[in-house]
Amino acid sequence: MTDNTQPKPAQQFQRKTIMIKKSLQYRYMALIFFSVFIAFVIVGLDTLWTVSKVVGEHPMMVPLLEELSSMMPLFAIKVAMYMVIVLIVSAVISHRMAGPIFKFEKSCITVAGGDLTHRVYLRKGDQLTDLQDQFNNMMEAVHETTRVMDEFGKKAVLAHPDLKPEAETLSKKISEIMPKYKL
Repeated sequence: MTDNTQPKPAQQFQRKTIMIKKSLQYRYMALIFFSVFIAFVIVGLDTLWTVSKVVGEHPMMVPLLEELSSMMPLFAIKVAMYMVIVLIVSAVISHRMAGPIFKFEKSCITVAGGDLTHRVYLRKGDQLTDLQDQFNNMMEAVHETTRVMDEFGKKAVLAHPDLKPEAETLSKKISEIMPKYKL
């Protein structure tokens, strides 16, 4: 008998809420929505100007203008449908940016609370992965430096018991700056 068990891949973290950081996402969505809306208006007005110019130069095309006029309600419905699609797409796009920002904010709170072992892991496809790498490198350096300093302090006190009062004073100052950090 052969063993067909293979290790299962780590399960990817999935957010259940699309609107994770509402104020930021609403701003992104509004920016995208109004940019597309302005583009629709400009293209529509340009098309209307071009058709009216053609009809003005060629009076026999007046029936074409009347035909286009009768299609305006359908055109308005299509524009409204396109704008709903743009709104949905902008929510997804804004989530890819706001989700990582939300995660970084929570990570900063965790680190400020003293957990120097904390790292940020974003989902595949999220924005700010370069910032994730730099944040994790920074936290690794801070964690390692703090760990080495802590070990050095302990060894120094053991080797030179007369340094204990100075080490305790220094430890107290560090505790005021970095309350209860986790190594």
